[in-house]
Amino acid sequence: MLRSARVRQPRPIVALAVVLLVALAGAGCASTNRLREAQAAFNEAAAAESQLRFGDALAEGSTQGAVTQHTTIQNGYASALLSLDQLDARDVARLKQDRLWGNVLALRALAQWKLGMLDRARDTAKEAQQVAADQIFPRDRALLLALPGLIKTDEAFAALERLPAEPTAAQRAATLRNVQLLIADASDAIDRGRGAADAAHPVHLYLIQARLAALRNLQVAHQRLGDGEARTLPADRRDEAQALLKELRCRSERLELKTDPTGFWANKLTLTPAPGPC
Repeated sequence: MLRSARVRQPRPIVALAVVLLVALAGAGCASTNRLREAQAAFNEAAAAESQLRFGDALAEGSTQGAVTQHTTIQNGYASALLSLDQLDARDVARLKQDRLWGNVLALRALAQWKLGMLDRARDTAKEAQQVAADQIFPRDRALLLALPGLIKTDEAFAALERLPAEPTAAQRAATLRNVQLLIADASDAIDRGRGAADAAHPVHLYLIQARLAALRNLQVAHQRLGDGEARTLPADRRDEAQALLKELRCRSERLELKTDPTGFWANKLTLTPAPGPC
């Protein structure tokens, strides 16, 4: 779910570009109806999630309203997954024949991830790359390669959430080290996903935000668990975050986005984009 934490705050989920990223092709035959249903349900949930996180609804609405919206969003992802799970053997055969099976697996993996089914999402992503690699669009390939990193970002968030209110010194040290390792692995996987996409592809906009979410979790871990200078994000990671913020701003300008997410992440990290022109 691309969770980034701060102390006792609802997680901000990066969903800004998801609707664009999962727009799957569909052929004009009955066997693709469930795929279209799944795509529509996923996109609707992703659009609502984006509005909840980046729009004005959360700021103006009640906590109960936010909980209700979150439930609706999760139901949308569950509906997408249900549509895919109802594909029968003939549907699968036709989708493979139409070279859409890779798209099905990519969407299934993303829906499983959004629903917190992390092990299943990993397995589905592996299956997609093993049995349908030649049917996966470059965009979906980038997402599948990055997915283990998105999952590790969630695992880092969960590790911080599991901490007691007053952790022992041993718990603090162990959790900080665990989060550091998870974020290092997450960064590597997300960068592998970016490496699979054309330099100008819009998928980079999403994956840059995924990297920033991971760095935000690392920042929170240092703030909560570090001692002395270790209570702040390490200098090399700060530089990395500022470079990513600059890239996000530049790509947003080139794409002429209606909502530029750079300010959101700059505020979360309390950092400014690296100086200099795009």
